[in-house]
Amino acid sequence: MEKREKFVAKTYAGLEEILLEELEQLGAENCKLSTRAVLFEGDMDTMYRANYFCRYALRILWQVGEFHFRDNKQFYEEIYKYPAEKVLKSNGTLAFSVTMKDAIFSTPLFAAQLAKDAVCDRFREKYDERPSVRKENPDVQFHIHIMGDRATLFLDSSGEPLYRRGYRVASHPAQISEVIAAAMVKLSGWQADCDLIDPMCGSGTILIEAVLAALNVPAGFFRRSFGFYRWKTFDQKRWEQIQDEADIRDDVPVNFYGSDISGRFIGMAKDNIREARLTDFIRVRRSPMNESRPVRTPSFVIFNPPYGERLDMEDIEQAYKEMGDTLKQHYAGCTAFIISSNVNALKNIGLHASKRFTLYNGALECKFMRFDLYKGTKNGDFRNLQNENSDN
Repeated sequence: MEKREKFVAKTYAGLEEILLEELEQLGAENCKLSTRAVLFEGDMDTMYRANYFCRYALRILWQVGEFHFRDNKQFYEEIYKYPAEKVLKSNGTLAFSVTMKDAIFSTPLFAAQLAKDAVCDRFREKYDERPSVRKENPDVQFHIHIMGDRATLFLDSSGEPLYRRGYRVASHPAQISEVIAAAMVKLSGWQADCDLIDPMCGSGTILIEAVLAALNVPAGFFRRSFGFYRWKTFDQKRWEQIQDEADIRDDVPVNFYGSDISGRFIGMAKDNIREARLTDFIRVRRSPMNESRPVRTPSFVIFNPPYGERLDMEDIEQAYKEMGDTLKQHYAGCTAFIISSNVNALKNIGLHASKRFTLYNGALECKFMRFDLYKGTKNGDFRNLQNENSDN
């Protein structure tokens, strides 16, 4: 029986619970919520699965050491003890990153330098050769978390952050993270049982993530590399077996529609949709939101409008009012979800949010709100957001 290892799956604030659920479905054991992370246990296959299948994780760290130390000397000695030669070639490349709180070190950079020296000295004494430092895409990325006199040593198994799925070839100036887009689809409660519409689709990320989820396409399907590819312990055969576990569907009985007022952004969306091999599933066209309509009802509407941060709008509050008017007039019988960091602008939607979540689009704290769009008038439907007491 293979040894059970400890891992940490990093994520954005607010996504910890859906990430824990996802990891448990993949067979991870002893899952525990943490701050912007989920702690879990499993074998190396579990680590491979988490990297390949997780939609809501940013990276997967493998815990390989934990120790207490009194001073610089003991810290160096404890790092020196770690048998890095099991994962790293003597002529390979490495990098260290450090996060710390209440530590004896003046800066994280000094701690990282000390740890790097310890690993390189171990190689020099054992093999008369030492690995070199490479900040970008090293063979092994070490991470050390220091809390007071306690240090935990990790290996980053993901390499590039997992939100870099591999299908995005065109970048929108205010694009949303693939992880956040996938989480929006999950939190909306959409079950691939009705059409999904993004009337401000930008480069198409929300639509693409929705289709990938509906088809059971693994989040890492398009990635060309993971950090563990360059480890000496990488098992190609086991990795291929993990990939073969994917149960990808051929089709779903619903349609996906996107539109945007910008022809340039629609061009980006088409490029990304083509790269994701989803041109048969997603239809996009150039059109302002106020001209958009559902083809069938009920449908789900999920979109990420400008916040007035990275994309300027002349009158952001008026623009949000027009969004609300379009939803009322054209989308009766549908369910809409909007994400935005601009709380004042959201108040101008003129609809009562039946549910709201707090998510982070990069460094921006955002509200992700659900609006149930009834036919006709229902008491309380269009109350100002300032007066609402919604569920969470």
